[in-house]
Amino acid sequence: MTITSFKNEKIKYLRSLYKKKYRRQNQQFVLEGIRIIEEALNEQADIRQIFYSDYLLRNQRGQELLEGLKQADNKVIKITDDLLQKVADTTSPQGILAIVQQVNHDLNNFLAGNKELFIIADRIQDPGNLGTIIRTADAAGASGVITTKGTVSLYNQKVLRATMGSLFRLPVYRAGNLKELRANLKENKIKLVVGDIKGNTYHFEADYSQSVAIVAGNEGHGPREEFISAADQLVKIPLVGGAESLNVAMATGVILYEAVRQRIN
Repeated sequence: MTITSFKNEKIKYLRSLYKKKYRRQNQQFVLEGIRIIEEALNEQADIRQIFYSDYLLRNQRGQELLEGLKQADNKVIKITDDLLQKVADTTSPQGILAIVQQVNHDLNNFLAGNKELFIIADRIQDPGNLGTIIRTADAAGASGVITTKGTVSLYNQKVLRATMGSLFRLPVYRAGNLKELRANLKENKIKLVVGDIKGNTYHFEADYSQSVAIVAGNEGHGPREEFISAADQLVKIPLVGGAESLNVAMATGVILYEAVRQRIN
């Protein structure tokens, strides 16, 4: 049976997950498109439902993805092309949507380990920036990303697309309590390195060889005062040209890969 109506209860639920309130309430989110759903399947994400239309079956890759989802015992629901297009956030959702269960982490377990490397995304508001930071952290072999209150939702569609599937390989923890986060960082002996244009040390002069958390601050205002005052080191990137600053995702990548360079050497 093919679902054709917005009034169908499954479609109503699917549409609700595009709103932050219902994502948090139900601990689920929506994926759109072949590539990111392939990543979710390959990384064994907890996929709860698949909605697809005939558009998906126009090429072999789409057919193979649908078959793989069926073999993995995912619940597959067919809807019309027109309905899927109207529900989706993207202009070209490629004929497939998925409902996926969120993963929640315990902070102590999240931070435990030796020579860990974390990124703290502090009030990052642009979805593309957060997604790029997560993707870069994944590429650099980071242990995880921590987001603070005021940061764009991890499950925003633009964030999900920008991660390019890294969301399913790299754990992301949402810290609602900064005091608790700082205490846990200290308890686990994790050095706090804060990137700030007013830093007193260049980023390549800092030591990243032990467990470290690098703070990337808000695009307009930088890191909040609580992180600046708690920092073990305030670092800056040398700007030798005319630009006054770097994009936060770019700056995070520069500092992160200095940590990678030191650890490789």
